[in-house]
Amino acid sequence: MSNESNFKFQKNNALKKLEKAKAHNLVDKGIMPILDLINNFDDYYTSSSCYGRIVLLEIPSIGDKKNAVFLGKWHRQISTNDISESVNKANKGLLWILAQSPIIHIGAKTIEAADKILKKSISCGFKNSGIKSFDKNIIVEVASTERLDSPIGSNGILYCDDEYLDLLIKIANNIFAKSSGKLLKFQDKLTNDF
Repeated sequence: MSNESNFKFQKNNALKKLEKAKAHNLVDKGIMPILDLINNFDDYYTSSSCYGRIVLLEIPSIGDKKNAVFLGKWHRQISTNDISESVNKANKGLLWILAQSPIIHIGAKTIEAADKILKKSISCGFKNSGIKSFDKNIIVEVASTERLDSPIGSNGILYCDDEYLDLLIKIANNIFAKSSGKLLKFQDKLTNDF
């Protein structure tokens, strides 16, 4: 299969999966405009994405992602009440609050196309972006450096006081707001420059 045929095949499959995910409400609504924009370009398609999120996670032991439980997951800014309600679901394990920046995986038709969109993403503040694959597909990962990973308790008990929890929530919300701004800037740059 030629590179051109392989790209068209991969893009077609990715778009089918995206439509199926949309139909089942599995795509973050906030990121949809930029996904649709990228997918309308001839040289690109999106394969996976996340708008950014704040998470309360229960982990049985360090490194045991397989058995981790999402007690709360928000694609928006949160309040102390969100964390308090989610902690009530905790059972056994370490409690962590995470704030994660957006991530978008983009298939590119050529290395030149990959380089072009990579430079645009970095210019918008996505400093952790890079080309992740050259095998069958050229995949660009658009990612930022801002994140928060902090343990806050264990076995359903918070070990931090209200003041520290408020600080963590404030930091998480700032990360989310900054990330959302970067996505809008990236969307504008793609709209105007492509």
